[in-house]
Amino acid sequence: MPESSSPAEVTVMLVDDHAIWRGGVRSMLEDTEFTVIAEASSGHEALERARDAEPQLTLLDIRMAGGDGLDALQALKAEHRKMVVVMLTTYDNPTYMARAVAGGAAGYLLKGVERAELLTSLRAVCGGEMLLNAKDLVRSLRGISDQAIGSEDLVEPLTDRENEVLRLLATGLSNREIAAILFVAESTVKTHVEHIIGKLAVSDRVQAAVWAARKGIATLPNDLG
Repeated sequence: MPESSSPAEVTVMLVDDHAIWRGGVRSMLEDTEFTVIAEASSGHEALERARDAEPQLTLLDIRMAGGDGLDALQALKAEHRKMVVVMLTTYDNPTYMARAVAGGAAGYLLKGVERAELLTSLRAVCGGEMLLNAKDLVRSLRGISDQAIGSEDLVEPLTDRENEVLRLLATGLSNREIAAILFVAESTVKTHVEHIIGKLAVSDRVQAAVWAARKGIATLPNDLG
């Protein structure tokens, strides 16, 4: 059996006003495919560094001396739509989580996360999966107002199968889990998800879930709140 190829390099920017924390995360990412190419201590600095370095992934704190990380999130996503942004914070706060999801974050992690869980989470989100589990996703979606979400109109209508995939995606299921439910290949689901994201004119599957919840397309289980 041939050896699997090494994971492709993912360039990373760390944004936090504590240099010690940035150093700790940089150390956790050493000897992995995640290469830190930029650091910033404020949202304003993050925007400048992102323009120069163009990182694929940004780990962003919420509360910083140099400004609100959630405002920085929206600015970063406005300029770098394909950038994956993960909030890494000390605040387990539903309001912050809702604002992060609405602002375009692909995930929300707490700073106490262990190295193995951090790496697993980052690999998942860089592979297009959601970091929020179903319970957290529902909790955050319920906190998002209509004014917080864009994407008023579809670029192109969804097919029946794409609507089916969207409903399942909005509950927090992975591509593999959706494939098992629909009895199709995981690669087929991945293609459907890519088409859905394109038609909804959103940046990732989290924003597709937000769109579905706002439009009433997704049926979210009441017992998860």
